[in-house]
Amino acid sequence: MMDTHRATMELLSTFDDAELRATAEAYRVPGTGRLRRRRLLETLSATLDAERLLVELTDAALGRACERLGLGSGATRSAQASAIRAHLSRPPVRRPFVALDFETADSGRDSACAVALVRVEAGQIVARTVRLIRPPRRTFEFTYIHGISWRDVAREGTFAEVWPTLAPMLEGAAFLAAHNAGFDQSVLRACTAQAGLSAPATPFLCTVKVARSAWNLRPTRLPDVARHLRLPLTHHDAASDAEVCARIVLAAGADLHFAAPTPPKGDREARG
Repeated sequence: MMDTHRATMELLSTFDDAELRATAEAYRVPGTGRLRRRRLLETLSATLDAERLLVELTDAALGRACERLGLGSGATRSAQASAIRAHLSRPPVRRPFVALDFETADSGRDSACAVALVRVEAGQIVARTVRLIRPPRRTFEFTYIHGISWRDVAREGTFAEVWPTLAPMLEGAAFLAAHNAGFDQSVLRACTAQAGLSAPATPFLCTVKVARSAWNLRPTRLPDVARHLRLPLTHHDAASDAEVCARIVLAAGADLHFAAPTPPKGDREARG
């Protein structure tokens, strides 16, 4: 059974801004003239219906929606609509999970200098947190990537001091989601070991593999997936990266049958 509001939101999310505004005008949805994209999506999703949209979309718009959902665009109109219906009817993510992102100061996995956590329950984001961390060394090799320097973290807590205040967000989580999960998992293990703490036993879900399986995306860097899903992203900002990871899982209806791949050596993405 299709969750109508969720399905409508996802279908409308494939529209660009001009298409959204044209849809609001075509269906005479009031009060949408000055709304930003997110609020416009929410308003239209509460007013319109995915099934009606599928019936009334032009052939070109239906083809674009299929393409943007990663379902291809070469089939007949009937086949395209059926593929979209099947995609929109997939079970939503119901179990709680936490998306996380680490930024590191240097090539050592124990050098976390920022971490963000986004908790999802019953398919909704319910909590967000982000913290700077003072790594065990003053060396910052990756400031050019994330903009964080020793000056920014010199007075922040160490991982041993910060992590116990964040760990409660993981309680009851079915899995942890991260983009290139092998990297974030190795950072978490190295930092907890260096701090004399126990690493969480919670399994990891990799949103690289989620995106490839759900939408057949290549390349699959976080900016590529965010662009495909029309999600705002400030790449290598831990809070923004974690938020997009959470929304990738929600958009795909993903679960633990996706395995976390090992990040490729030398990949900038794998360094956080």
